[in-house]
Amino acid sequence: MNNEIKNNAPEKKQGVNKKYLKIGSFSMVMCLIVIAVVVAVNLFVSELPTTLTKYDMSALDLFSITEETEQVLAGVDTDVTFYILTQRGGEDANIVELLGRYTALNPHIKVKTVDPIENPAFIEQYTASQLNDNSVIAESALRSYVLDYYEIYTQTIDTSYTEQELMQYYYTYYTFPTVTSFAGELAFTTAVDYVTRSDLPTVYTLTGHGETALSAAYSSYINAENIAESTMTLLNIDAIPENCTTILINNPTSDISADECAMLTAYLNEGGNIILLTSATGFSSNLMPNLTALAAHMGLAPVDGIVIETSRNNYMTYPHFLLPNLGSAAAEPLSLLSNSQIYVLANAAHGIIADGTSNVTPLLATTNAAYVKANLNAESLEKEDGDYEGMVYIGAAVTGEGSGVRSDTCKFVWFSSPALTDEAADQYVSGGNSSVFMASLNWMSENKINLSIMAKALQVEALTVPAAQAGIWSVVVVFVIPLSFLALGFAVWFGRRKK
Repeated sequence: MNNEIKNNAPEKKQGVNKKYLKIGSFSMVMCLIVIAVVVAVNLFVSELPTTLTKYDMSALDLFSITEETEQVLAGVDTDVTFYILTQRGGEDANIVELLGRYTALNPHIKVKTVDPIENPAFIEQYTASQLNDNSVIAESALRSYVLDYYEIYTQTIDTSYTEQELMQYYYTYYTFPTVTSFAGELAFTTAVDYVTRSDLPTVYTLTGHGETALSAAYSSYINAENIAESTMTLLNIDAIPENCTTILINNPTSDISADECAMLTAYLNEGGNIILLTSATGFSSNLMPNLTALAAHMGLAPVDGIVIETSRNNYMTYPHFLLPNLGSAAAEPLSLLSNSQIYVLANAAHGIIADGTSNVTPLLATTNAAYVKANLNAESLEKEDGDYEGMVYIGAAVTGEGSGVRSDTCKFVWFSSPALTDEAADQYVSGGNSSVFMASLNWMSENKINLSIMAKALQVEALTVPAAQAGIWSVVVVFVIPLSFLALGFAVWFGRRKK
């Protein structure tokens, strides 16, 4: 009976092992601490700039920021907002990535996505044009700047084709082969510069004397530097506009009047700036005495005739298709060139010399072996008696004193060849002509930063492997590497088997 009672008695509960409880509590606390640390680190890293957390691993360096952009962004002290026009989730990855680096470099820059379907009136505030998906608008308190998608992604003719291949391609497909480039950095930096500058320089092109109009390409170069364009005739105005930063006189075919010369001279004296382009076939001191007097006011004089170069290194094909020497890259305006190792093609040029009354900065010059052939109707280009011999300028810059009405200094640049603004000539020398012209215009406009940021082609160059190397690499990939791994695996297996 006692045994039954003893067997049916409830078992005594074992006490909780305090040792295990302490270990379990410690583990739980450590896990919570680790989780908290990981969360805190993630939050901290998420607030770091994109430039520190994301490296440009693209093969084409699409997101690498140039020094020019860094200079522009460093000077931004007002809020700028970039609006990407697309549905949420449809943002172009390259645009988002690059703009993220802009926001990392300057906290004043923000990026937002606006869905034009949800907010159809948004675009109308900035432009009446139809914009493509993933277009971008930059805005500050001063002004706005609209960038269509196809200004960010540009297309140019594929220059890897020969001329014959291009024509064959065109006859087959009725179009030319193109290369798509990502011009995001140039587009966005131009936009930032435009919307943050307190005042924008304006170049006025003089009309009324048979001047040559600038091509669309040259206008795009000017606009990319955030310089406004306008035209002007001096015949129906009493004074040159106050916002006129520079006057461009582009290869006139007739002379200005005495009154116009007086107005332009007064403009220089006030601190204005003038770029003059002339040619050997359209300009001479006899045909254009008033333009000659305007240049003389700045210490320059023409040498009538066409410049002939005898140094074979300084002309292309024909001795009057000049490849002049560039002046000092350390002196303005050539110091604004992003690349001083360029060629300039200057055909149909007359000579320019200094009369000794001003301090002249050479921009383009011939060699001492050149001469200026005065008789343009001669049957040959051979030198004749009376022709000017020696070095002459093809481009020269002069800085003078201004009264302070416009500026304390006035600037005058004279190019004696119309090729400096000729698009075809510019293509022959891979943009050398436009580079020198734009450096001069930026100098006059006091654009210290030359936005010559190159677009980046999205087409990756194919890796070409010679046949001999291809055979070697085939053996390495097909046989050497697999056999090496097999041998390593066998060695590991054999070593473990012996243990």
